[in-house]
Amino acid sequence: MLKSILVLSYFWLSAAIASPFALIYILASALGLGRALRPALGVVTRAWSKSVLAAVGARTIVEGIENVPDDEKLCFVANHQGDLDIVMMLAYMPRPVGFVAKKEAAWFPFINLWIAALGSAFIDRGSPRQGKRAIDRGVRSVERGNAMVIYPEGTRSRGPSMLPFKKGAFKLATRPGATIVPVTIDGAYKVWELHGRIESADVRIVVHPPIRTAGLDAEARKELPSLVEATIASALPASSAPGPV
Repeated sequence: MLKSILVLSYFWLSAAIASPFALIYILASALGLGRALRPALGVVTRAWSKSVLAAVGARTIVEGIENVPDDEKLCFVANHQGDLDIVMMLAYMPRPVGFVAKKEAAWFPFINLWIAALGSAFIDRGSPRQGKRAIDRGVRSVERGNAMVIYPEGTRSRGPSMLPFKKGAFKLATRPGATIVPVTIDGAYKVWELHGRIESADVRIVVHPPIRTAGLDAEARKELPSLVEATIASALPASSAPGPV
């Protein structure tokens, strides 16, 4: 329990110390200078997130990072085992990434600045209308060149198994014609969700070959969620296949 307190204290303190850069980036973006500062944003977020992972004691192996293309419009699609998934995507993806975050996160001090700086969108899961607006904001962010992470399960599985994918989440990629990069995260739940306290654990991240959505016909778009789901599941233990819908 002491480790959990110390790590969480470091998380919030370090986020507070780094938050002025997030504010500067937001202001620069409003002035049309965001694209020029985006590489610096990536350096800062990767350094911060890797320091958090070091404090946690997550021993991470990353495979296939060379599969990430240089495409302007990019969406990473990953399974969602636990809270650490977000930090890991920030730490190891070669570009800064935004997320579709629950609306409550807008009230988290310091973290809300980083969520905004990364081009994320806030979503009210209880309101279909607000959910559509969140997707619209996410699409505009992708069109501006911000890479986004999609968790089609919609919530943490809190274990090794994948929950069924929600097909609507893929609109964030297909509407702007973004390239999808499937990502498998195996073991992140062991850090927090397994025992309700922070513990060191081995985590494996597998980055799969990209799937381009631009120009796909209606039938190919219909099959896309199943294809991505099967790709992500292929790097998980056999017992971790998605459950029934």
